[in-house]
Amino acid sequence: MNFRAFRILIYLIYFLIATTPERSRLKELAKTDPEKASEIAHKQVKKAFHRVLSVAGVKIETDGLENIPNEPVLFVGNHNSYFDILVTEETVPSGTGFVSKDSLKKIPGLAPWMELIHCLFLNRENVREGLKMIMTGADYLKSGFSMCIFPEGTRSKDGTLGEFKGGSLKMAQKANVPIVPVAITGTHAIFEGNEGLRITPQTVHISFGTPFKISDLPKEKKKFAAEYTKAAIQEMLDNEK
Repeated sequence: MNFRAFRILIYLIYFLIATTPERSRLKELAKTDPEKASEIAHKQVKKAFHRVLSVAGVKIETDGLENIPNEPVLFVGNHNSYFDILVTEETVPSGTGFVSKDSLKKIPGLAPWMELIHCLFLNRENVREGLKMIMTGADYLKSGFSMCIFPEGTRSKDGTLGEFKGGSLKMAQKANVPIVPVAITGTHAIFEGNEGLRITPQTVHISFGTPFKISDLPKEKKKFAAEYTKAAIQEMLDNEK
């Protein structure tokens, strides 16, 4: 573990412990004013992520922020690193909830913050729970909270865009909200591309593509919305090379 990784680990432990009273307060606020609670939670999470990215030496270049509609959307991106989540939350002005693997619920102090910003936990082994998650995600979108999903389901080790999992865009279809394709490059080299627990400074690039609704796609493309989205992301990735 190098010094940057050690500093980040210590900071995250401190953040999760020190913000325990704030989490409790926001959980109570969410019962009466969920929008305000979410707004405050996103500000806190953004501050924490900004600190982590700063310590890691990460610089973010962005394109297409003007493509983000002033309404709830489903961000759909490629997945190379844990840092994809930090970079996306840091960049999206209002913040976004994420679809995450359910093992993250086991990290003390983390799950409550994730719930406060409307993250969802996916159990890949339980189809019924997966369908329930889609419906919850659609409800969040209808209630005005943007969501983000990485349909590959796992991090790419070489930057190659993998298969998009079936049903990954269903929550956007059910809520009838726009989908915004997101292309991220450079995050893998921050952590996962290193030997041992090492963090190295990198410049990453995040692009937001043209939004679209599945309901507006031509009939022959509606059944293949995932492939349509994947092609849009691949085109953005190719343009960054």
